[in-house]
Amino acid sequence: MKDRILEQAEKTYQLMSGDEACRGQASHVREIVEKLKNQDITVAVLGQFKRGKSRLSNTILDSDALPVGIVPITSAVTKVVYGKKPEAEVHYQNGVVEPVPFEKLSSFISEQENADNRLGVSSVVLRVPSKFLKNGLTFVDTPGVGSFHKNNTETAYQYMKESDAVIFLLSVDSPINQIEIDFLRNTREFAGKFYFAVNKVDVVEEGELKEYMDYCRSLLCRLMETEQISMFAVSAKTGQGVEELKKAILRDCKKSADEILESSAEKKLKDTIDSALRQLDFYWKAMNMEYKELDARFEEISKTVEEIKAEAEEADGLYEVRLNEIKLRLSEKVKELFGMEFHYDIESLPPGIVTMGKGDFIRQTENLCGTLKETLDRILLYREENAYTVVRRINNINKLSRQLRKIKSELS
Repeated sequence: MKDRILEQAEKTYQLMSGDEACRGQASHVREIVEKLKNQDITVAVLGQFKRGKSRLSNTILDSDALPVGIVPITSAVTKVVYGKKPEAEVHYQNGVVEPVPFEKLSSFISEQENADNRLGVSSVVLRVPSKFLKNGLTFVDTPGVGSFHKNNTETAYQYMKESDAVIFLLSVDSPINQIEIDFLRNTREFAGKFYFAVNKVDVVEEGELKEYMDYCRSLLCRLMETEQISMFAVSAKTGQGVEELKKAILRDCKKSADEILESSAEKKLKDTIDSALRQLDFYWKAMNMEYKELDARFEEISKTVEEIKAEAEEADGLYEVRLNEIKLRLSEKVKELFGMEFHYDIESLPPGIVTMGKGDFIRQTENLCGTLKETLDRILLYREENAYTVVRRINNINKLSRQLRKIKSELS
């Protein structure tokens, strides 16, 4: 099965990367291919806010790296990998990577200190000497869903798509609610393996705990459409039941890594194909806009491009960072005007790396802006009068759509 999924993913990548309309989705498929080849498993802790995800993560990792407490609410994804000595770095959306001391982490990953992610943090990466991670697992603590802070919920929903195995955290002090049910239904469309952990079992009597666990098991089996689930009673505070959970995860990742990755990759590939098909549909709609409406939107793109080029002339320093920020700004503008994803690779920029001169920066800025306009003209057939070009573009879109649907049907 592994070879079949990998073959389909590589075929999908070839198709998508050959059409400018789907290069964002092609980038996602490339990541799926790399995961399958490298056998990289990501285990994420997901659930509603204030269920104790960060504290449980610390207990699993035998670490106190993640900020916890009564008030802190996680606002950014935190990825933890094995390292011989503790290290931490913040990855920003504009590509900048900044080392930070552990005692400063809450400044970047707590809602109280980084409200609505005003700092533009993409993720925080920690390296800790945890035995749990020694064989190459990536462990992820995520923001919780359902809090007042909308950005946290959006981040959690976005990252659930990246997870291969999930620890879905519930709490004995609160019945399963609709927020958790909706989140679980979405998550099961992407992850290949689930572990259900019921936290705070140290605060209830044994009889009450059994009643709650039986209730959860029955409900979760129905939601997951299965007769059996992996379920654990744990206390992140005392460590009760956590060792059993860890052993189950490590055992499965050792014996069933292929199965977990294949299931996860297949689900993610289907979703990416759906995204590409929606993208092609957006192109159809944009191509069929009245000229008056298209003229207004292309005029807005031209205005943005001229503003960016003028700002580039005035810029002074940090040119690599500025170039990444221009890519993000152009992508957002295309999304705003045409409802389409226009993908750029954002270059990772370690601190202190300054190699680009202003002349090179201005040339690359002009190239980005010019290429964007040319690409939009071409793929949207803006003011295209050559009938052969129009027919060929329409045929190519139809052919690509048919090929992608065929691959998806073969995956089902």
